[in-house]
Amino acid sequence: MLYCKSLYRESNNKILILVGNKKWPYYKNQFMESTDHYNFSIFRPRNLHGKKNRNVILSMLVIWAVAVFGFQFLLRGIQKPTSEKALTLFESTWPAVTTSDLPSVDYKAFLKALVLVKGKNVVKPDDQKAISEAISHVAFTVVPDSIRTQMINQVRDLADLKTKLAQAKDQEYLEIKALIGKKKAILAEISKPYSGFENGSLEATIFVGSLQEQYPGSLADISLSRLPDIMKLYLTHYQSKLTDQRFLGFPFHYFYTAVFLLILFVGLCIVYNILIEWRLKKEGIVE
Repeated sequence: MLYCKSLYRESNNKILILVGNKKWPYYKNQFMESTDHYNFSIFRPRNLHGKKNRNVILSMLVIWAVAVFGFQFLLRGIQKPTSEKALTLFESTWPAVTTSDLPSVDYKAFLKALVLVKGKNVVKPDDQKAISEAISHVAFTVVPDSIRTQMINQVRDLADLKTKLAQAKDQEYLEIKALIGKKKAILAEISKPYSGFENGSLEATIFVGSLQEQYPGSLADISLSRLPDIMKLYLTHYQSKLTDQRFLGFPFHYFYTAVFLLILFVGLCIVYNILIEWRLKKEGIVE
């Protein structure tokens, strides 16, 4: 059995203990909870410092969640459906083009609305097919028979060239691609007086690319019955004051999500570090 005796107390809470003939230094904090241990569980904090640290972290997470998801819920709550001008053009001409002779109505406005939707990259394949059929019907109906024959021949040639292009390689591929470009330019130039699209414009490119040899005989055809719903789907957007308002040159909702939330995240990180440093000093925890 060893007899231990405290000899004297040194500074910094160090005590010398005599064990046999040897002196062993002992720090009285060794039997107490150490203040220089940082390990803690956010779910089961073991001391007061851990609980306060957890509360700070959870507060930061709540602020971040409210800033991110709260803004999205706010947008959904105040948004209203807004139609593009193209939808107004379509809806004003749709009854007439389905019941009257196309040349007697404003078919160019109707055609322009179709082309604007066809050019959107979010349009589903089935919807693109219906729009292309409608464009083809209008294009081949309003032109004279002689022009129609030329246009159909060009469309047929383009289809054959596209089939060959899929199997072509090297120089042959480049030649076929150049020939396709020339065919499209000829087709756009032939149809320009009737479509209203300038050769080389984006609208003319979409218009020419939508033409197909087989198309419905009437816009009242059952295959085009979905057309009003298709146009309404792609030409109606949800907007609000937060999306229309501009801030520092950006739409406010874009600035908030792309810039402000990033600044907020960095700010929360800085605030967290400042609070933790202040608490460590306050509680005398050695880093």
